[in-house]
Amino acid sequence: MASAEFYDVSSDNFPTCHVCGNEFADPRVLPCYHTFCLGCIAQQVAADGTGEGRIKCPVCDHGTAVPAGGLEKLDRNFFLTKAKDLVLTRATEGETCGNCESQIAESYCQDCRYFFCRNCRDKQHNCMKILGGHRLTLVSELTRAHTHTGALSKQLKAFVDATLLCEKHEGEKLAFYCKDDDTVVCRECIVTKHKLHDCVDIAGESLAQKEMLEEVIKVLLQNVHTFENVEEALNKLQNDTEDNKSNVMSIMQQQVLETKRELDTTYDELTRKAEAHATAQIEILQSEKDRIHLQKVAIDSVCGFAKQLLQHGTDTEVMAHAKNIQVRMTEMKNLTPSPPTETTELIFIRGTLPVLGTLKEIQPAPQMSPCAPCEQVCSEATEQVKSAKWLQTACLVGRFTCKLSSLWNITCCRSGDVYLVSGLRGKLEATSSSGEALFHVHIPDPRGVTVLNNDRLVVTCKDGCRVYTTYGKLIHTFGQSDMSKPWGVTVDNHGNILVCDVGNTDKHICVYDSVKYSLMKKIRLLACRDPCYIAVLPANDVIVVSDCNEHCVYGVTPQGHVVFQYGHPGNQGSGDGELYHPYGLCTDNFGHIFIADQWNHRVVTLDSDGQFLRHVVSKPQVERPVAVAVDHRGHLLVAEYGGRVKIFSYVC
Repeated sequence: MASAEFYDVSSDNFPTCHVCGNEFADPRVLPCYHTFCLGCIAQQVAADGTGEGRIKCPVCDHGTAVPAGGLEKLDRNFFLTKAKDLVLTRATEGETCGNCESQIAESYCQDCRYFFCRNCRDKQHNCMKILGGHRLTLVSELTRAHTHTGALSKQLKAFVDATLLCEKHEGEKLAFYCKDDDTVVCRECIVTKHKLHDCVDIAGESLAQKEMLEEVIKVLLQNVHTFENVEEALNKLQNDTEDNKSNVMSIMQQQVLETKRELDTTYDELTRKAEAHATAQIEILQSEKDRIHLQKVAIDSVCGFAKQLLQHGTDTEVMAHAKNIQVRMTEMKNLTPSPPTETTELIFIRGTLPVLGTLKEIQPAPQMSPCAPCEQVCSEATEQVKSAKWLQTACLVGRFTCKLSSLWNITCCRSGDVYLVSGLRGKLEATSSSGEALFHVHIPDPRGVTVLNNDRLVVTCKDGCRVYTTYGKLIHTFGQSDMSKPWGVTVDNHGNILVCDVGNTDKHICVYDSVKYSLMKKIRLLACRDPCYIAVLPANDVIVVSDCNEHCVYGVTPQGHVVFQYGHPGNQGSGDGELYHPYGLCTDNFGHIFIADQWNHRVVTLDSDGQFLRHVVSKPQVERPVAVAVDHRGHLLVAEYGGRVKIFSYVC
C-alpha cells in the first residue's frame, strides 16, 4: 500500500484507478490523457461488446481505436511508474542487500533499482565502468525523506527527473531524440537503427517542447476558468430550477385546495338553491292539489245529496230542496280545474349558479347546444363563417378622434356615417366615415345607439328611448313606463327594436315594434347579473348579451333560453375563453361575433355557436376598446374609451 506521505505530494487522482478503485497496476495513458490500469482498460473494451475494437474513456467518454499492436502498445504513465518505484524504496534500518542478500544495505541505486551493502557497492557496482553514471542514495537519507514531506517531495522530483533506460540496450540511457521517427533513443539505437536519422540531444529538444507546453497550458487554464464560470452558472440555474419547481408545486397544491374549497362552497349553494326551489314548487303544487280536491269533494257531496233526494225523497222534500240544489249545482258547473302548467325549473349551466327558467328539461351538459328549431339556421350560419377568409393580421385602414371622450357605444348607417354616444358627456355625436363632425345632440345620460332599417336612430337614455332622424331631429320617445334602466339597443332580423333593461332585479330585453314603438314582449335574462349591450346574429335570431361585471357573454334565444356561454362568470382572465369586463359587441354578415374585451385591450371574435375564433385586434393596435360596429363596407370599427375610433379590414 502506498504511504500517506506520498499521497500528500502527488496529484489528487494519483493513488487509485477510477475504474477499480485500487492502486494502479501497470498504469497506461489513453489519448485523452486519463490513466487507468491496463487490466481495467481491457475489461472496458470487452464490456463494450460492439466488436469494433474501440476504447471509450470511463471519465470523459472520449473514444479511440485500439492500437495496432493491441492494448499493450498504449503508453505507460512514466510519472506514476517512477513515483510508485519511489514508494517501494521506503526502507528502514536493517534492509537487506539485494545483491548478496546477507549484509545490511547502506545504499540504493536509482538506476539499478537495487539496495546494496557497502561491500557490494564498492567492490562490484562501482567497479563496473558500464554502471559509472548510476545515482546512489544512502538508505539513511531515504528514511529521513519518508519522515519529512518536503524531503519526500525533493526525492520524488529526483525520481521523475531520472533518465529512463533503453529497453532494447541494457544500461543505455535514453539521452537522444530522433526527429525522423519522433522517438527517444539511446546511443546504441543511433548506431544500429537510426544511423542516418537526424538525432539530437534530448535535453535541448525537451526544453523547447516544455516552453511550448507551458504556453498551451496557460491558454487551456484560461479556458478552464471559463468552463468553471459556466459550470457555476449552470449549477445556479439548476438550483433555481429546483427552487422554482418546489414553489410551483406548492402553489399548485394550494390552488388545488382552494379550488376544492370553492367547489364545496358552490356545491352547498347549488344544493341549497335547488332544494329551496323544489320545496317552494312542491308547496305550490300541493296547495293547488288541495284546492282541486276540495272542489271535487264539494261536487261529489251535492251530486250525492241530489241522488238521495231523487231516490228516497218525498214530493214535499223534493220541492223543499230542488231550487237550492239547482242553484248550487249551477255554481258547481262553472268550476273547471285548470290543467297543470309548466313550473319554473332550474337550469344548470356549467360554471354558474342554477338559474330559473321555463325549459321543459334541465340541461346538465357541459356546453349548451342550440335548441332544435335553431339547429338548421345555426348550421347555415356556420357555413357562412367557414366561407369567410380571414386576413392573417387585421389591417388598419382608417382612424379619427371624435370630440367626445368617455365613449360608450358606436353604430353606423348605410351611408357610412358614424354615430357615437358618451354617457359622461351627455351627447350623441355624428361624424362622417373620415371623422368629420356632422352634428351633436345633448341627451340626458345616453347609453346605447342603433340605426333602424329606415335609417332612423334609436338612443337609450335616462328617460327611456329616443328616436332621431339621421340629421339629429327628435321625432319620438317610447319605453318610459316599460323599463327602469334601458341600456344596450339593437335591431333584430325582423326589424324589431330590442332594448336591454338592466334596472330591475329580473333583467329583461324589451321587444318593440319599429313602426308604432309599442311593446311586443319581454325576454327574461335569467343567466345575466349585469347585462349591458346586445347584438343579434343574422341567421338564427340568437341575441348576444355582454355581462360586463361578470366577465361573460351569453347567447340567448328569443324565448330566453341560453344556447352558449363564453367566459367564466365572476372570474376575469386574459387567456382563450376568458374576458375582462366585456362591453360593446356586434355581429357581421358572416355570423362572427365581435366583443370589446375592454381591460384585456383586445377584440375577441367568436363564431355563431359561441366558439373562440381569434383575437382580431389586440394591444398595441387598440387600447381599452369599449364599442365595436361593422360598417357598410364590411370594416370593423373599434371605439376606444378615450375618443379614438379605428377602422380595420379583417377579411378578404
